[in-house]
Amino acid sequence: MLSLCGAGLDRSALRLMERLWLAGSDPHTPASQEQQGHAFSTYGSETLLADPMAFYPQPPQPQVSRRIVGSWSQGTVERWQWPSGYRTWDPSLQPVYDLYKANQSARAEATLHAAGGRPTLICIHSWATGMFWLQRWAFWVRYFVRMGVDVVLFIQPFHGSRTPRQARFGGEFFPGTDPRRTNEAFGQTIWDLRSLIQHLKARGSGPIGAMGMSLGGYCTALLASVEPELHFAIPMIPLVSLADLMWEHGEGRPARVEAEARGITLDRMRQLYAVHSPLKHRPLVPRSRRLIVAGTGDRITPAHHVSQLWTHWDRPQTHWFPGSHLAHFGRADLFDAVGDFVTAACR
Repeated sequence: MLSLCGAGLDRSALRLMERLWLAGSDPHTPASQEQQGHAFSTYGSETLLADPMAFYPQPPQPQVSRRIVGSWSQGTVERWQWPSGYRTWDPSLQPVYDLYKANQSARAEATLHAAGGRPTLICIHSWATGMFWLQRWAFWVRYFVRMGVDVVLFIQPFHGSRTPRQARFGGEFFPGTDPRRTNEAFGQTIWDLRSLIQHLKARGSGPIGAMGMSLGGYCTALLASVEPELHFAIPMIPLVSLADLMWEHGEGRPARVEAEARGITLDRMRQLYAVHSPLKHRPLVPRSRRLIVAGTGDRITPAHHVSQLWTHWDRPQTHWFPGSHLAHFGRADLFDAVGDFVTAACR
């Protein structure tokens, strides 16, 4: 019953998400077949797909500014900001990317213990969120802090305080209707997360792991395949193929009808987005330190998506909760399972 209620909420949310995503007048959406062809030749090229790691270079050590915004009995809450420094894979897109001024600064909120060397959990939010107050609740920050874990809430590109003035809401541009910017934003997400991990290591953090929800779960799974210093990974209600998700939810919709009229197929979409698909990369995090969390009634990233990642990841530990993508029933049991996993992973 709980799963059915959650599934109904997911379906209503999908209709709202479609209206929000497609209703904008994004001036940088590639409208011509020539522009679409350029995106396919750039990101779907055989050269890049033969060596997708080339898309994820190692960033330099970041210069992080910190501001204390709160304190608690054993430590502080700090806001971190640093220049992203990300450069687009496609140099012709860099002038457009430079217009998004707010997105040029990476940001995070850290709840830290005064005693250093603690394990650190990086939390990566879902699409169209990124507000720190919401992340604290969604990821049960206090729970992990009481366990003795430092928690860092990361803001993804084009979300929260990184939303550019050209966007109507956080997340409109990523993932957006421009596949070039979408791909580059995944590249920037991994770039900024790897910069953050460098900073955490430099300040003496213990084992560093990541947990992400939905879009953040997708990025967590991708990070686990790119960053060798990541100790554990917990994708929660994750996307596993952006192409499949867009294709399935677009069935019968005008955007898909228009795409098909232009000769775009699901296989072509998969090729376009393959460079950041977790299913196209092998995880670097050991199997025993991978945990997938999924909802039995999820209608936004349904069970067959999760099963693909589970199979690709060699069938690691999985926790199913009785809820959906938006309605996380049984949250206490859910986070108890995640807490036990983090404790075991950091022994």
